[in-house]
Amino acid sequence: MFDNVWRGALAFGAAALTVLSTQPHEAQAIPIFAQRYGLSCGACHSVLPELNAFGNFFRNHGYRLAAPKHGTTLVALRYQMEYDKDPAPEARRFVPGGVLLSNADVGKITAFLHYNLGAQGGPSGTYLAYLAGYDEATQTQYRLGLFELPLIHSPGQRLDDLAPYGYEQTHVGLNDLTLAQPRWGLEAERQAGSSRIAATLAVAEFKGAAYGGRPLDTGITTRPDRPEFGLFDRTTVTPWLTLAGDALVGSRAIVPTGRPIFIDNYRRSALSAELHVRRWGLLGQQWWGLDGDDDGFGEHAGSSGGFLRLRYALAEHAYAGLRYDAAAAPTAVRDVVIYAATHVGRHVRLLLENKRVQNGASTLEGAVTVGIPWPAKE
Repeated sequence: MFDNVWRGALAFGAAALTVLSTQPHEAQAIPIFAQRYGLSCGACHSVLPELNAFGNFFRNHGYRLAAPKHGTTLVALRYQMEYDKDPAPEARRFVPGGVLLSNADVGKITAFLHYNLGAQGGPSGTYLAYLAGYDEATQTQYRLGLFELPLIHSPGQRLDDLAPYGYEQTHVGLNDLTLAQPRWGLEAERQAGSSRIAATLAVAEFKGAAYGGRPLDTGITTRPDRPEFGLFDRTTVTPWLTLAGDALVGSRAIVPTGRPIFIDNYRRSALSAELHVRRWGLLGQQWWGLDGDDDGFGEHAGSSGGFLRLRYALAEHAYAGLRYDAAAAPTAVRDVVIYAATHVGRHVRLLLENKRVQNGASTLEGAVTVGIPWPAKE
């Protein structure tokens, strides 16, 4: 169990978030789309940067609405200051970071850019960059460029806390490709009755640490041996239950220092379920992986992992959550994350979390996220 210090800090943080969440305010965030269509940012966001149902609808339709356009904002900044009570060696306790977001319509095509500004001494760099289009006749969304895999939740751009989810950051042997890394290629998503089906074809992937963290030199070079293909399904069974299934297959060429190149044929598959009952939300996912040769010695390697997340909506723009993560590749790693977040005023998110790993160590972390510039008053 958490010791008295952690328990007291978390209780204080939860109480503070609860009080703040009860104050009347309208959520507003980054104004690119809000000003373009004359909306408040709360129309698309629950708590910055998470999307609500309308926000996901807007994104799935190529960031366009059948409504008059207003405003000319093309570039915005999401600035975040993170705090870690027990930073790793050579890491900073307070870590500033930020993301430049840009969007522009060119005819029927929308261009989207997510450019990180670096953190913990790491370089700045492009994290997402793609062209998006929506075909009304077939209800199909296309993305071409550097995009996130369409997982059950956003693994890097719209996280509801600071800790990576379950299996998504797991390396299997010397295969360093993770589910959270954006892919270079083509994605297509189509609504088919109560199901949303997506397919991806990737020829490369994002290299480096998300949000500009200091990259690690492993002495190993990897690249795709052939394109990776992915298939993703989200089926709404009832208004309160969604079931999902994912599958990825690909092949990596791996070049360890001083050893011959070898090929790892891999596959990943997952089952997920999301349940909503009033203010409660339960989201769970389980992944299974199989690698044909993850270390260059010709042996098959299995891996698995996932997460179970329970969240409660404290208010329209505030939540508290409890998440259990697990991954094995083959060594098992587990952690429990307790967190809460709320809008402070109209443009700022305050997040507090406590993460406890399987060896008993725990750490208290927090972040303040600000959307700049603020939307003009309507």
